[in-house]
Amino acid sequence: MARPVLPAACLVALGALALLRGVAFVAAPGQEQVPALRGQDVVAKSGVAATAAYASAAAVVPMPAEAALSEKQWNSFGQVFAIFFLFFWVAGFVRLLTLGRL
Repeated sequence: MARPVLPAACLVALGALALLRGVAFVAAPGQEQVPALRGQDVVAKSGVAATAAYASAAAVVPMPAEAALSEKQWNSFGQVFAIFFLFFWVAGFVRLLTLGRL
């Protein structure tokens, strides 16, 4: 099964290398001035209104829901759970020690 796939995979890899032969990681320097930072072109090309729209949209979005439980409710649940867990842990540890075989 692997033998017919191997030549096809090699051909695909060679074709990809042939297509990417002229591509460089860094483009050659051009004549036009490109902004150094990604956000500069938004502000430079009358993007002030778009920036203000994004900021107002982010301010209006509601906070994520807390899954119907407040922090106080989670804290009280944690205290009850800790006592419950401690009881079973102590019961298991006493059983372990009373068996006589460690």
